Amino acid sequence: MNGATQVLTCTHCGSSVGRGSIFCKDCGATILPPTSLITSSADVQPQLERKRRHWKWLVVAIAILPAYLMWQCGSGMSAGARLSDDAVRHFHSQLDSEAYADILGESDEAFRNSENRDEIIKFLTGVHSKLGLSRGFNRTKIFVNATISGTLITVTYKSTFDQGNAVEAFTWRKAPGGLKLVRYDINSNTFVIR
Repeated sequence: MNGATQVLTCTHCGSSVGRGSIFCKDCGATILPPTSLITSSADVQPQLERKRRHWKWLVVAIAILPAYLMWQCGSGMSAGARLSDDAVRHFHSQLDSEAYADILGESDEAFRNSENRDEIIKFLTGVHSKLGLSRGFNRTKIFVNATISGTLITVTYKSTFDQGNAVEAFTWRKAPGGLKLVRYDINSNTFVIR
């Protein structure tokens, strides 16, 4: 039987009463026991406990999320610094051995297209001829910019060469095989003197 068509009988007057009715339409007697409009504390307590638990987990999640992001950022910075240091060491060894074509071949397309090939090789030759062999470097700044189009790592070094000191700034693009050189800037008093 469908619940909407079921008929009950009033216990006071015997009239037919539709299912779900609270009062008899003929005598006004109560058909269903009244339900309390105010819930008892026994009903409220489990709801409050559930809400408290949800709030506790929310607070924990809010506390953990920044810590996780800071850890990710820190590990990304340290990984970027390590990769950059290795890439600079490799760049200097190529510069020292006058392997300018190799520097170009391993660089990012943006670096290769920054000027024509001959101008880039002339610039790298000038750096090597004026400064001489690389003797070491110290990282001074690092900036990691991660976007949906890729990750760029810009790192500044104080570098020592046979003929003097320089400040070098490398911008790398993170690629599957390692870092690719996007931009190289160098500043040294040796360029002015020599």
